[in-house]
Amino acid sequence: MGGAQNAPQPPRNLVPYLMTANEILRADIPEKRFLVSSFMPTSSFGMVYAPRGIGKSWFGMGLAKSIAMGSDTFLGWQIHEVGDVLFVDGEMSLVDLKERTKLLFGTSGSSKFHLMPSEQLYQHGTPICLDMPQEHEAILQLLNYMQRENKRPKLIVLDNLSTLRRGVNENDNSETEKLLSFMVKLRHMGYAVLAIHHTNKAGDQRGASILEVPMDYIIKLSHPDKSDAAFKQGACFNVEFTKVRNKAPKIRDFMVELTETADGSLDFAINTSLTEVPHEYALLRAIAECDVKPSVRILSKRLGFSAGKISKLMGKLKSYGVFIGESYILTDRGKCMLHEWFPQSYPEPDSFTAYQNEMPF
Repeated sequence: MGGAQNAPQPPRNLVPYLMTANEILRADIPEKRFLVSSFMPTSSFGMVYAPRGIGKSWFGMGLAKSIAMGSDTFLGWQIHEVGDVLFVDGEMSLVDLKERTKLLFGTSGSSKFHLMPSEQLYQHGTPICLDMPQEHEAILQLLNYMQRENKRPKLIVLDNLSTLRRGVNENDNSETEKLLSFMVKLRHMGYAVLAIHHTNKAGDQRGASILEVPMDYIIKLSHPDKSDAAFKQGACFNVEFTKVRNKAPKIRDFMVELTETADGSLDFAINTSLTEVPHEYALLRAIAECDVKPSVRILSKRLGFSAGKISKLMGKLKSYGVFIGESYILTDRGKCMLHEWFPQSYPEPDSFTAYQNEMPF
């Protein structure tokens, strides 16, 4: 009996999974959708890494907030979908998490931004470990619960890999395989996962090189030159893409500053010229949201463009036929253009399908 129990199992049958080129071309496979810009699909696994204390946690929370709040852009990158997000913390105290959440959201908060604080898990002696299969099952159960409650997260942020892994050698490729298998599984289940990580002494991502292999994108945050940061008031860092499996975003290498807004909250500031939204569409939105009669001075102050640039962009908008006569009242085409570039802020007009059919591509 004992020998029968220890007998090797026959190999599984892989024949049903075999496909020809014709079969995969005929298969009903949904088109790829993107969550952020052209580098983060709705099903993806990526990483942001940076030196200690540079602001990578702020980056992760800020991106998650943009998706939860339905922002049109984050750091100039277009946000294509709005929904719930899950931020899994690995090291911060509850008081620090509360302070950062207040600084990002103000006192209003958000019911779509979900936190998994590490402090409570540590108090119960069970901090999350991403290398343990039983922890994988616990995370899957949590995600199943969120889906049943209609809170399936569009984005899962893991902050950070070093504190969410224990009892393994980070530099060992074989010991990293369980972690990667789980990350890839989440991607195949339709989740977008962003891992936040540290740099090593050489300035590269810390740990095993195999970590980068399955990733869809990798973003590096680094300290700017002193001359570039000399006149910045808040924390700032450079953003650089070191890997993009899909289409690289138009905005890929730039400097970000964390600034205080008028209400005391924090926001990310970049050069106003750095955005994937064409400037004429940004002007169109500024006109649509102007509560007084628009003027070059008002629009220039709002967008940071010169008066000459405002006039040039205004001429381009008029040539598109977005205004009724000489007024600033939008035509159906103008409303369709706003929905096309800012779908979270402007509902789809009845004429949008006809507008799309007019496009030559």
